[in-house]
Amino acid sequence: MIHGAHVLLRPVEERDHVLIHAWQNDPEVWWLMDYEGPFSMQDIVESERRARAEGHPYVIEVDGTPIGRIGLNAFRRRDRICSLNVLIGERSAWEQGYGTDAVSVLLDEAFDRYDLHRVELWSTADNERAIHVYEKCGFVVDGRLPERSWKGGAWVDRIVMSVTREGFATSPTGDDLRRRGH
Repeated sequence: MIHGAHVLLRPVEERDHVLIHAWQNDPEVWWLMDYEGPFSMQDIVESERRARAEGHPYVIEVDGTPIGRIGLNAFRRRDRICSLNVLIGERSAWEQGYGTDAVSVLLDEAFDRYDLHRVELWSTADNERAIHVYEKCGFVVDGRLPERSWKGGAWVDRIVMSVTREGFATSPTGDDLRRRGH
């Protein structure tokens, strides 16, 4: 388990599949995460099985209540790089700082425990809340992929972002973790 200022990250368990299924089928989450179609429960079971085999998936909890999912995957050991994915599925938890807390403590884990050099992710360019969180955690835009996703009758760009160990350490959230003795 990984403790943040307000969140707890714990490994995904089978009992979480129902929540993850509901979150990933929420129309607004679906839109923001750029999913292509609805998910069956079997899709979730298989996805979580792959996530455990290939990385480190966690449920984000606040005061014992699951609010989302976060994980590290696509490890490239030689290059000391992996990918990060996150979703806050409970709408009542949006814009409360929980996503920032979860991303920052998982980045701290990635750089400290796994001795990574860089963590990568991608987002649709219209997901401004997520991009703001990533930037607070030190992520910078590495590139823009024009007209990469067809959403709502229009093309939307994707952006690729990453953060290095040093970029995180000097970010507002990395600095905050250091001051708290994390």
